[in-house]
Amino acid sequence: GLLHAFRNESNQTAKTLIMVAPAGLEEMFMEVGQSLPEGATTAAPPSPAEIEKLLAAAPRYGVTIHLPAH
Repeated sequence: GLLHAFRNESNQTAKTLIMVAPAGLEEMFMEVGQSLPEGATTAAPPSPAEIEKLLAAAPRYGVTIHLPAH
């Protein structure tokens, strides 16, 4: 229940393994996520439409998203 974020503060490629209990949050990732194109190793930043889709879906999974201040 604490506000948190993930960030790679190095200049090296990083991978994140996220485990959630109880199960169910993975459904949100399946709903809003996209597969990378064949051969891609990184994703493009999310578009405004993708952000809106995530913001709309998150409450259904008990997730509150706080957007960064600009």
